[in-house]
Amino acid sequence: MSSKEYHPSQAEKKRLFFALWPEDSVLVQIKRHVLPLFAPCQGRILQPHNWHITLAYFGMADSETQACLEQQAESIIAKPFELELQVTGFWSRPQVGWLAPKVKPQALVQLAQDLQQSLVPCGYTPETREYQPHVTLVRKAKHPPSMPEVAPIKMQLRQFCLVESETTEQGAEYTIVKTWDL
Repeated sequence: MSSKEYHPSQAEKKRLFFALWPEDSVLVQIKRHVLPLFAPCQGRILQPHNWHITLAYFGMADSETQACLEQQAESIIAKPFELELQVTGFWSRPQVGWLAPKVKPQALVQLAQDLQQSLVPCGYTPETREYQPHVTLVRKAKHPPSMPEVAPIKMQLRQFCLVESETTEQGAEYTIVKTWDL
C-alpha cells in the first residue's frame, strides 16, 4: 500500500491568479537593461516568460470556481493604459527582487480594485494591504539590486489574463488560461 493517498478533489484543482502580461518587447528591455542590476541579489533569476504583474491572487480553485472567476472577469470595464517600470527593489522577508512603477497609474489601481471586488462572489477575499504592482525578477534573493532606479520601460496594457501556476522542480511555471481586452 502506498503512503500517498489519491484525492480526486485536489487533483482537479488549479492554483489561479489574474495578471498583466508584458509584451515580448518589454521582456527584452527588462532582460537587457534591468536584469544585470540584479546580479548582486544572489538569488534565482526567474525566466522571462514568467514575468508578470499580479492583479489578484485567488489560489486553489476547482472547475466550478474557475468558471465563476472567468464569468466575473467578463464584467470588468477598463480602458487600455500605459505603465512605466523604473524602480528596482528587494523585500527581505519573501526574499524577492523586483521591478515596479515609480508612480502607480490610477487606471492600474482601479483595475486591481475592480477585479478583486468582482471576485468576491467566487470566494475571493480582497487584499487589505495597499496594492504594490511589481514584476518579480529574482526569488531567494539575499541582497538588493545594484541600482534603485532605471530608465523607464513603458508597457502598453491592453488586456489582463487568468493564469494557472504549477510548481515544478525548477520553480513555478505559469500558463495563461484566458485573456480579456481592456
